[in-house]
Amino acid sequence: MKNYIIPSIVAFILVIAFILAGCTSKTNQTTATTTTTNQSVKTTVTPDECSTINNLINGYESGFNSIKTDKVNNQFTNQWRTNTHIIGANCTVTLNKSEQASYQCQTPVKTQTKTIKSHQKLAKQLRQCLTTTSWFESQKETASSIYSTFVLDTKTPVITLSTNQEGNGFTTRFEIAPPLGL
Repeated sequence: MKNYIIPSIVAFILVIAFILAGCTSKTNQTTATTTTTNQSVKTTVTPDECSTINNLINGYESGFNSIKTDKVNNQFTNQWRTNTHIIGANCTVTLNKSEQASYQCQTPVKTQTKTIKSHQKLAKQLRQCLTTTSWFESQKETASSIYSTFVLDTKTPVITLSTNQEGNGFTTRFEIAPPLGL
């Protein structure tokens, strides 16, 4: 039963994303970095980084082994820090109980305006990187969150960019997760 829960949740989220496809928001935004606790945190992908995104997608098959660095000391999951950061300074590779790997990065953003701008800019850049291979994008926006999901087929990992309000600030998360067919 446990082996079906996570794929079922992913499938449910993507079905909802497909239903809500067509919801769009502001475009042509311009935020490159956000300063958090006196350090500059990357919140965008540059055009030169399309190859990095493609390498990450291709790295899914090997469990992202080429980018893993040190193992995170966590008794509940198998997780590693990475040497590749799409956004933020904290990116990890996590293996679920079915031995499926996912790559996640997240970064805090203090204001809603910066959050919307950085999310929309990153979604636009991802769109530019993925459109040559016919990825499907769906986007949903609420008062406190934005979700952009990119799907190619049932065998290719799913890319999700989400920005959510958390407490007094916001968190943007980038993830490459197991495909729908698994």
